[in-house]
Amino acid sequence: MAITNLTDQPVRDVPSSPDLDRGHSESPNLQPATEAAVTSTGGTIIIPTFNECENISQVIAICLKVFPVSQFDVEVVIVDDDSDDYTWQYPPRLFGHDPRVRVIRRQTSDKGLAKSVTNGFDVAKYEYCAVIDADLQHPPEKLVDLFRALDRGADIAIGSRYVSGGGIENWSVLRKLVSKGATVLARIALPNARYVSDPLSGFFAVRRSVVGGVTLSPQGYKILLEILGKGSYETIVEVPYVFSERERGESNLTATEYRQFLEHLGQLAFASRGFDVTESDDTKQVSDHRLL
Repeated sequence: MAITNLTDQPVRDVPSSPDLDRGHSESPNLQPATEAAVTSTGGTIIIPTFNECENISQVIAICLKVFPVSQFDVEVVIVDDDSDDYTWQYPPRLFGHDPRVRVIRRQTSDKGLAKSVTNGFDVAKYEYCAVIDADLQHPPEKLVDLFRALDRGADIAIGSRYVSGGGIENWSVLRKLVSKGATVLARIALPNARYVSDPLSGFFAVRRSVVGGVTLSPQGYKILLEILGKGSYETIVEVPYVFSERERGESNLTATEYRQFLEHLGQLAFASRGFDVTESDDTKQVSDHRLL
């Protein structure tokens, strides 16, 4: 497996964003994309959301601005966990006439950012898929570099805070220590993550073929770990970016999310070493395929 770091990559200039006054429209009836429908001539930008009504319009507008229609075809797929603030209603109202913007409203008790992302993979129109948060902590301008890395042959392109040119703004020492500690745990637990500087990144792009035919069972919000542990890939490229604090809205991270991360990491660690971890309602069963 080859891992490459991209530093100081310039982002090209782009024209102004399209007019946001699009009127009203209902969300389309989405169906999983078939193999014949998937194309590599553009990219799908997946934005998982929960209570992001204050940010969603801005992040969509910037994503569309970064990728003019004439240069690179994109679609923006918002996957919303039936937000209490009706986030899912905003994109159709503002971008209803733009076929590049689609919305999935997940009315299910099985909520979670990672599950929303996997739903986005299922309906993506393009072979290249990028994942970005709605809160603008990930810079949409860097999507250009992520897709460029895939176009140059990478299977996975990871936005990294920990390579040269990357960084974190306005984090306390404690929060940085927690993040570094979680990264170290991920590297120890998951062999394929040992040479990745930021395996917990939520900002990345991947070829759909990497996850095609793979059963993803993510918990919490660290979907990249699941892809690194189960996906089919050879080359990873890391692209530096600076992680910013959210300006509007509240973080959705809770103590439950951190607990799910540790549980998920344990399951992936077992699986990467030849064990099969299956969950029932009350217990987790572990079997060793190496003994069968």
